[in-house]
Order: sequence, then structure tokens, then C-alpha cells
Amino acid sequence: MTDLIAGSGVDLGIAQAVITTLATMLTIGIAFLVRPGLHTLSWSIAFTLAMLATYGVVAADIAGIEPLRRASLGALMGAPAFLWSGFRAAWGLRPHVWAGALLAAGSALSLAIVDDMVWFTVAYRTVFFAASVFAGLFVLDWARAAARRSDRLLLPLVIVSIAFFVTGLGTLIAGFVFPPSGGDDFELVRLISSVGMLVYVACALIAVVGTTARDSGLGRTAGVSTAWQQFERTAGDRLLRAQRTSEPWSVIYLGLDDAADIRQTAGAAAFATLSERLEDEVRAAFPAESDVGSPAAGAVVVLVPRPDAVVRDLLRATLERVTLLDVHGALPIRPTASAGWAPVSVLGYDLDTLVYTGREAARVASGKGGDRWERVSATIVNRLISQSELP
Repeated sequence: MTDLIAGSGVDLGIAQAVITTLATMLTIGIAFLVRPGLHTLSWSIAFTLAMLATYGVVAADIAGIEPLRRASLGALMGAPAFLWSGFRAAWGLRPHVWAGALLAAGSALSLAIVDDMVWFTVAYRTVFFAASVFAGLFVLDWARAAARRSDRLLLPLVIVSIAFFVTGLGTLIAGFVFPPSGGDDFELVRLISSVGMLVYVACALIAVVGTTARDSGLGRTAGVSTAWQQFERTAGDRLLRAQRTSEPWSVIYLGLDDAADIRQTAGAAAFATLSERLEDEVRAAFPAESDVGSPAAGAVVVLVPRPDAVVRDLLRATLERVTLLDVHGALPIRPTASAGWAPVSVLGYDLDTLVYTGREAARVASGKGGDRWERVSATIVNRLISQSELP
């Protein structure tokens, strides 16, 4: 991810040390301490490793300790892998934290034991390319989900990661095409990687701190509220029109079981990703003419114009799809959902009533073990009436 050029390398190294120090402080203070989890821990390790390795390079340049400089350069190569692991954990995918530790240790050892400058050039190009591979893997994981691709906070890091991978691949190929000399051609590689490191750390910091702040609730409530209000307006109008023809409509309220435990153990970012995937699965499972909205993270409401027999089949299929949301086993608890089914034939066409009773039915289903659905009945309605009469 970086190197320091000779001569002016100390000045550039100091700039890198300042940036990595600030990045480490902000990541630990805003991300890890606010939302402790595997993803924020991995990000904190990445910036801490970059900071310590940069200090090592600067100190080695000043003191003239070449083995320390080379080992520090190698250790720095593990930072992109730790960042990649953190984002995978935040996205609900299986993280591979060991990859960062392995790459850092292997790169440090490889560069430290090579004495000949020509072979050091080859080793450096190789470990630099290995580090760039994890930047490329980050881009691949980002591109696989529409929700990630629409996240503007990640775009700078995505662009820089693509450039990082292209540069790493280019330097590796150039090392095979042109005989390694360790001279001016290698100095250019070192300069490019040094400047690139400053940009990469800055973009990674924006993505890490910005994502954590957003998932912690800052600036997010208004957007969620607006989307839910739009759902209420649309669904309410459709129910009014359906009432004139007595069409068989239903409101389905789905909520994740053990939502509080998942949020606490996996972190807010992983829970937010799981909530988005839940909504995506519900949209895919129900007919296209259904209205889908989310009143809160981990909950989805569906207005579906179908008879009871069809709704039962849709509910079974949807609950089965929820259990497959964590196919990589990244979450501490297997995700399941409970659903409350509120048909207009029982409760009429008022949206608030349907959503309210549907939510209560979902809670009843969750209390019975979860991963099931409960149809609104007279028992549930009487239960709500009794609760409203309590002082």
C-alpha cells in the first residue's frame, strides 16, 4: 500500500504518519468505541497496523536500520486485507481476519530476509500486488449487492481500490517484462505507492467513519421516516379503493426474531445490512403489485392483494427465505422472522388498525418460538383491547 522514497522519504513518511495516526484515532474513537464489533475491530486493526508500520519506516530511515525499514514496509501490506475483512463483516458476509495477519507477517518476513536489491525489488512488487488483490476483492463484494452500490460513502474507496489493483497488477507485470534493477524504475514505483497510500487511507477513513456514523442513526431517521410515510399514503389510498369492491387484501407484518441480540452481538452495521436484505427478500417473495415498507430496522410491512390461500403460501415461502439470509454463517444467531397476518375480512380496511394488529400477531408468533406466522384472531384483538384499558 505504500513505500517511502529515499532522500525526501522522511518528509513523506512524516505526512503518512500524521494521516495514519489521525485515521487510527478517529476509527477507534468514532467507530470501535461507539459500535464495537468485528467489523470496527478489523478497521481499527488496519489503521493501527498502518500507523505502526509507518512509524517503523520513518524511524528506520532516520536511524539507517534497513532490516526494520523493510519489515515495516512488509507489515504495512496487511492493512488492505484487514479493511476488506471489516467490510465483509459489516455486510453480513464471512470475514477472513486471518488473511490480514497472514499477509502482514508473510510480507514483513519476505522483505526483511532479502539482502540483494534486485531480489528485494521482485519481492516488493509481489507483496504489493498481493495487497492490491484485497482491494480488488473489496470492489467485487461491493458490486454484488445493489444496496452497497448505491452507498455514496463507499464510492471514493471503490475508485481508489480499483486504481490500487490496477497499479499492483501493472507493477507486477512490469517486473517480469523488464529485468529488475532496483534503480530509478523502482524509485518510481516507491513514489507512486507512497502517494497512493495517502489517498487510500483518506478514502478508507471516509468510508469507515462515515458508515459507522450513519449506521449509528445520525442523519438516517429522516430518510426512513419519509419512506415509511410514503408507504402509508400509498397503502392507505389503495385500501380505500379496495373497500369499494370488497377485494380480499391483507397486511403482513414481519419482524426479525432476536433482533436486539443480533444488533448487540453483530453490531449496528451488520444488523442494518440484515434488515435491508430482509426487505429485499420480502419484495422478491411477494407479488409485484404488493406494497412493501419498513417502519423500523428489522421490520417489514406488506400490503398484498391476494386471497387467504395464496397468502398462506407466500408466508411459508418468505419465512423459509429469511433463514437463508446468513448463508456464510457470519452472524452469531441464525436469522429467523415471525409474521403477523391481518386480513381485511377480519379487521376492515383501516391501515393503522391492520398494521397495529399485525405487529401484535407477529409478537405472539415470536413468543411461541419464532420462525412462524400468526393470523389475527379474536384472542389477539381482545388482548389489545385489554392492554388499552390498563391504567
